Amino acid sequence: MKSIAKGATVCAALLVAASLTLSGCSSNSPNSPGANSGNSSGVVLSFGKPDGQLTNNSNPFAATSAARDMGYLYAIYEPLVIDNTINPTADPIPWLASAYQWNDDYTSITFTVRDGVKWSDGQALTADDVAYSIQIRKDTPALNMEALPYGDITTSGNTVTVTFTDSQFVNTHKVYSLFVIPKHIWDGKDITTDLNQSPVGSGPYILKSWTQQAIVLDANPNYWGGKPAVPTIQYQSFNDNTALTSALVAGQVQWGWGYIANYKTVFTDKDPAYRSWFPSGLNFDGLWFNCAKAPFNDVNLRQAVSMVIDRSQLSTTGSTGAAAPITSVTGMPASGASFISSDYQGKTFSVDEAGAQALLTKAGYTGVGTSLTDPSGNKVAVTVAVPSGWNDYQAELQLIANAMQKSLGMAVTVQAPTADTWSADVANGNFDATLHWTDMGSTPYDIYSDTMNGTYLQPIGSAANYNFGRFDSQDATTALAAYANATSDADRTAALATIQKIFVEQVPVAPLLERPSWGQYSEKYYTGWPDASDPYADINMTLPSATLVLTKLKPV
Repeated sequence: MKSIAKGATVCAALLVAASLTLSGCSSNSPNSPGANSGNSSGVVLSFGKPDGQLTNNSNPFAATSAARDMGYLYAIYEPLVIDNTINPTADPIPWLASAYQWNDDYTSITFTVRDGVKWSDGQALTADDVAYSIQIRKDTPALNMEALPYGDITTSGNTVTVTFTDSQFVNTHKVYSLFVIPKHIWDGKDITTDLNQSPVGSGPYILKSWTQQAIVLDANPNYWGGKPAVPTIQYQSFNDNTALTSALVAGQVQWGWGYIANYKTVFTDKDPAYRSWFPSGLNFDGLWFNCAKAPFNDVNLRQAVSMVIDRSQLSTTGSTGAAAPITSVTGMPASGASFISSDYQGKTFSVDEAGAQALLTKAGYTGVGTSLTDPSGNKVAVTVAVPSGWNDYQAELQLIANAMQKSLGMAVTVQAPTADTWSADVANGNFDATLHWTDMGSTPYDIYSDTMNGTYLQPIGSAANYNFGRFDSQDATTALAAYANATSDADRTAALATIQKIFVEQVPVAPLLERPSWGQYSEKYYTGWPDASDPYADINMTLPSATLVLTKLKPV
């Protein structure tokens, strides 16, 4: 099992020089991509998402702010460290922190604040700003979106030391991604409600104008890494994926975030400069069973359903090849191969209809493959649901329903509620089975905690943050805690082996597909995007690594 580097003490200039590709460029008026086609260094770069109507709110802490939804949060504000969420083995890059050092049990980290960084209003960024940005998260739970258990936050010269009440080995990515805000701007404000419509940040871009048509940002001429090569960027929100796709195909948007069915025919084949890349990290999409009520409170039925699902078909038909099938029975995606315990190395999913039918027959079911009846004589009938308009999920769920009906004889009803109704039903446990995702982290902890951790348990009818299927295993909860608090790789490996054994044998969730970032972009005017040949960052514009991507782009 891989270990995580605890420190980064290499000279900041050497590390960041390798990651920044910046140069001065002329400006260009917004809303006109390609206007200066003879000189691509002046072309406005447009980003798009299908988020509908926005509110003029650039508060980086507000979960529903335009800055967070659209991703321009990370053009204005910056994280302390940038880690590569799609490559957990990659070394994190010191950013606003020029170096960092964990203690042995990951209960304390010391950041060295980078020299020479200024806020966009000209004031220097200091250790006090970093300490303030973390202290407010501790003092105001609503701002602690990462749910980190802060202890003391102290400064000494240009260093900031943060302690935690327990080990943060499984949360290193959350600690690294903490963005910094200027104390002299925010101190005294109600940070939970302020709209921050004239943001002051340290990032590569400065907000120029905000309208429903376009949110425009200009390059920060005094950026500590040098003036970015793209002079102007703009973010546009479209009503749905169809409108965004049309804008991408027309070249009006050069970086899009949204699902495109048949993406090759619809998008990438339209222009040799068009690219699609769908990387995934340590997370998956899965079929979540409600383990707290019949019929999926029976592990035999959960196992049988997982056995008849054709994951390759889900990939090719449901996501049109964009999402790779999960092959390891542990649920580990390809990027997590090094985390697979020795007991499950090489053990992969395959469709086994005969095996599933034999399993149910042995467990006392009758009518297997025709009209399934449980050992108590009850017909096995379930309802499965995903939101209306989620085309990939709907296609995948229909394939799964067909397999349950044809291979096992279950009676299956497929529903398509609104997203709001579905979200509430999932949280409250008002479902039989549904498709959902797990969070992504730098270790497998989030995958298994999201699906099995008893700390999330709520009775049906009360909202759960995760473990929506109410899987109740004290052994799993204990092993997850042991993994999170282990102080050696040997102890972590042992705990993870226990976790994976429970997951494989009990099937609280059937892992299906790797969960990709839906990245579409154009190299017509700018290159330097992350891709399969250079996966230096996720292609998701709403993640902290977007800061890095913006500094890597250069004109054609």
